[in-house]
Order: sequence, then C-alpha cells, then structure tokens
Amino acid sequence: MTQQVIICVDDEKTILSSLKAELQEAVGKDYIIEIAEGGEEALELIEELLEDGDEIPLLISDHIMPEMKGDELLKQAHLILPKTIKIMLTGQADLGAIAHAINSANLYRYITKPWQSEDLKLTVKEALNSYFQDKQLTEQNAKLHQINQELAQLNSQQTALIAKLHENENRLRQFLEAMPIGVGVLGADGKPYYVNRKAKEIFGKGVVPNTSSEQLSEVYEVYQAGTNQKYPTENLPIVRALKGEIARADDAEVHQGDKIIPLEIFATPIYDQQGNIVYAINTLQDITERKEAEAERKKFIQDLFEVNSNLELSLDAELEIAEATSRFVPNEFLAFLGCDSIVDIKLGGAVELEMSVLFSDIRDFTTLSEQMTPTENFKFINSYLSRMEPLIVENKGFIDKYIGDAIMALFSEGADDAVKAGIAMLHTLAEYNRDREHVTFAMSINTRQLQHDFFTDHQYN
Repeated sequence: MTQQVIICVDDEKTILSSLKAELQEAVGKDYIIEIAEGGEEALELIEELLEDGDEIPLLISDHIMPEMKGDELLKQAHLILPKTIKIMLTGQADLGAIAHAINSANLYRYITKPWQSEDLKLTVKEALNSYFQDKQLTEQNAKLHQINQELAQLNSQQTALIAKLHENENRLRQFLEAMPIGVGVLGADGKPYYVNRKAKEIFGKGVVPNTSSEQLSEVYEVYQAGTNQKYPTENLPIVRALKGEIARADDAEVHQGDKIIPLEIFATPIYDQQGNIVYAINTLQDITERKEAEAERKKFIQDLFEVNSNLELSLDAELEIAEATSRFVPNEFLAFLGCDSIVDIKLGGAVELEMSVLFSDIRDFTTLSEQMTPTENFKFINSYLSRMEPLIVENKGFIDKYIGDAIMALFSEGADDAVKAGIAMLHTLAEYNRDREHVTFAMSINTRQLQHDFFTDHQYN
C-alpha cells in the first residue's frame, strides 16, 4: 500500500526531533515523518522509499549542514522528485543559496530559524494542498490528453467512415440510375428524397422540393387507372410503406399530356438500427405492353365468344378453335384455369400462382440481323428457337411468348427448373454455335468473321 511520507533533513538531532513532533501534530496520522541527518542520508532514504512504492509530497531541509548544503540537496532531490514540494530552513539569510534553490529545485518557501510553530504548520498544510492540487491537475491533464487522443482517433475513424459512406452512396446512386425500372424514395417526413433516371422519364420530373406526401398524386400526375380521378395519396404504395406496410398496386397510371403510362408499383419501408422507419422506397414498372397484350387477348376471347354465342360447337369445331387459339394462348394457361379448351373459359375467371420467369435473347441480334437477308434471318431464328423450346419443356416450363429473338418462359414448380432450363440452353447454345461456325467456314471463309460472335446472353428471374 502506498504511504505518504514527509522527509525532514537537519544535522542537529534536537531540531529534527522537534521538527518531527510539530509536523506529526500538524498532519496527523495521514502522513509518515521520516528524518535524515545529512544530504547523503536523505538521498539514500529517498531511493528506499521510492523502491517501496511510497510517495513523497514534501521535503524540508536545513541549509547549513557540514557534508552537503541544503540548496545542493534540494537540487539533487529535485532531479529525482520534480513534483515534490521543497522547503528550506535557514538560520542565516543566505540569499544566494535561496536563489540557487529557487532556480534549480523550484523552492516553495524558506523558513528562518527559530521558526514560529503556527507559521510552520500553516506552511506545511498549504504546501501539501498545493502538491495534491498539482497532482490532481496533472492527472486531469493526462486524462484530458488521453481523451483528446481518443477523440482525434475517433474523428479520424469518423472521417474514414464518412468517406466510405459517401463512396457507397455514390455506388448505390450509380446502380439506381442504371436500373431499367423507376425508383423513388420518400424521407420519413413524407417528402420526395430521390428519383432515379427512369422514374424521371415516367413522371416527366424529378424531386420536387417541399412536396408533402398528401400532394404526391397532384404533383406527379398519378391517376386511378382508366379514369381522370387522382389516385388517393393514402393508398399510394410508397405512402403505405411509410406506415410500415409492404404494398403493391397495378391500378395507377401517370398522365403526361396526351400520354398515359400504366404502372405496377411495389413499395417497402426502410428501417434504421433502432427499428424506426427512415425511408420508404418504391419501384415503378411501365406495364404498357402488358396492358396492351391483355387487352388484345381479352378482345380475342370476347370476339370468339360473340361469334360462337349462338352456335352449338361440335367436337371438331372445338378442336379447331383450340388449335387456333393455342398460337396465342399457351395450353398451360388453360390447364391452370382448369379448362380443356378456350371455349370453357368464363369471363372473370382467374388463378393466382407463384411463377418463376426466364428471359433470354440473342446478344447483338440487331447488328447480326443486319448482315443477313430476310430469308436468312427467318431460318436462323427458327433454327435457334427450335433448339431452345424443347429444353424449356423438358424442364417443366412452357413458353409464354416470343418477342422477336427473345423468349419469355414460365415455370410453376420452382426456380430450380428455370435454372436447369437455362443451363441446358447454354450447353445446347454452345454446340449450336460450334455447328454454325463450322458450316459458315465451309461455305465461305470471308463470312466467318461476321458469324463468329452471335452467341446469346441469358437472364434468369
């Protein structure tokens, strides 16, 4: 355990005894009073106390001593104990020694002999208070320095994190800008925060400052599908997402002058680490082509019912209709509806299923087709599609539609079937490319360069 020690140094034992008694009375049991009869003995005592882990807040030394003067002792002691308070006792006013002690040992005070008891006690108490105040201040400064270092380190880390955050934000922004679908973000206050390039094309505008959530339909010209009525803002998926809901809608459309854009909207809330909603994000898909295709199919079915409404169809007629309509409506769709023929379909009949969708098309087909005659194009597309369709069927899928060189296939039993079909298509495609390359080389070495790189990209959802 660390002890607080006061050292008294004088070459006269009587003075040491008296000094020790008065100091003990002044400081009580909180301090141990150690004495030394000369400078060398005092320095040895200091080393012993420090080795034992004791603390020496005060050193009182006589000046006139035979072996080592008091000012020299205090000077050497100061090298070992720079924080210790030093007081000099002197019977003669040796100003040179006092000045030396002040300059070399940071002398706190000198007391003349014989000393006044109350003056000695008061001086010692003030010296001890000064020592511990300096010690406390030093410790506080050390802690403050440590805190400053930690703050500097935290600031450095924060700067690095902010830089990393900005980098990630830029990457995310670039990703969102490159997306082929519209993306919009609302802040927690319901005001538009971000609109990507595609969404700007759909709305004809980007972020409109100071727009509240109640003004979204008005500002961005969002209507109920097929009407001139503004879409209720409280029903907008992105507004619902701000309330914690994952929402979808396909009954909204945007009016841009005479242009009407039907939309499919998905929205979801974004939470912080405390579970608070900080943003709502939605995606906007222009479903004009889908709506047109649905309208065409509906019209075809309606026309078909009108033509046959007053006729009793024979089995042969039904087969002929089924064969004709299969060119437009895959038989698998009829099976999902529980119908053997399109004539069994009733208006309003619907089934919801979770499907996996596979899209594929020929990379750079436009460039490739420009190098072929119409006949060659037709043969090439038929040759390619005739190899791809069986692979989709073998893996429990069916083709929903051909879009030029593109294929849209559906799988009702899981994404694994779509992936297997895609892999099989890639393998068959590699063989097909090799076969075409050999044929092309055999026909004309001059056309080989044009046919070498027509292979396709495939995407899977």
